[in-house]
Amino acid sequence: MTRVGKIARLPLRIREGLNRRLQDGEPGHGLVEWLNTLPEVQKVLAAEFGGRPVSEQNLSEWKQGGYREWERHAESCDLVRRLTEQTGDLDAEADDRAVSDRLSTLLAVELVSVAEGLLKEASDPRERWQRLREVLQELAQLRREDHRAAQARIEQERWEVESDRHWEEETKRKIEEMKKKVCAPFWAQLRVASLAELFGGGETGRKIAAFLLEMEYDLPVGSLTGKVQPNPIKPDECDPRGNDGVRNPPCRGQTSLYSAHDPQKSAGLTPAPIRLDQTQSNRIQANQMGC
Repeated sequence: MTRVGKIARLPLRIREGLNRRLQDGEPGHGLVEWLNTLPEVQKVLAAEFGGRPVSEQNLSEWKQGGYREWERHAESCDLVRRLTEQTGDLDAEADDRAVSDRLSTLLAVELVSVAEGLLKEASDPRERWQRLREVLQELAQLRREDHRAAQARIEQERWEVESDRHWEEETKRKIEEMKKKVCAPFWAQLRVASLAELFGGGETGRKIAAFLLEMEYDLPVGSLTGKVQPNPIKPDECDPRGNDGVRNPPCRGQTSLYSAHDPQKSAGLTPAPIRLDQTQSNRIQANQMGC
C-alpha cells in the first residue's frame, strides 16, 4: 500500500533511521525534534506540505502504519536468516538423517507415554478398551507412515545405485572408444601386409587392403597409403576429360591434355588441338588365331 503522510514521503534512509530509533524505544517528542532539524525533511515539507513541520500526531500515525509494516518485514527477514543458519546445524546434528524421521521417532515415544497415562487413568474395562482402540488407531497410522518412509528410502537408494552404475558404464564406454580411436591407425597398419596377400599382393593388393581397413577402422580414406583424398568436387567445378581452356578445368588428380609447363599455356594462349599422324600409325593387324 502506498502511503501519503509526511513521514511516508521522506527519503528511505531517513525512514529506516526513524524505524530503528522507534524499535530502540526512543521517545516520540525527541524523534519529532530530530526529524524537523534534518535538511532533507525540511526540503520535503516545504515542497509538498507548505513547510508545516512533522508533529507527534504524524509520528503516531506512522507508528500504527508504516512502522508496523517495517517491523513485520524485519521479522520475516530475521526468521529466514535464522532458519538458514540453523539448517546447517540441524543437518550436522541429524547425522544425514531426515529431521522428519527423528520427529517421527519422538512422536512415537510421546504416543507411548500418553497411552500409558490414559490406560492407567481408565479403571473401567469399557473405558480402557475404548482408549486402547484410540491408541491403536494412532499407532497404526504411525506405522503406515514409517513404512512409506522406508519405501521412499529404498527407492532413493535404488536410484542412486542405478545412477552410479550408469555413470560408470558410460565412463568405461567412452574410455574404450577413445582407446580404439587412438589405436586404430596402428592396428590397421599392422594388418595391411597380411590382408594384401589375400588380394594377390603387390601395389594393387596393398591398395585394396588399405581401403578395406580404412573402412573397418573408420579412418580417413588414403590415411594408410599416405594419400589422403581431397574434399569432393562438385560436377560443375571440373571436366573429367581434362579439357581445361575449353569448358572447365580438369578434376583434381587428373592430367590435362596440355602440360603445365607448356610455354603457350603459360603465356595465356590456347594451344592447337593435338592431331595424330595417321600415316605413321601402325595398322591394326587381323587376329591370326581367329578370335
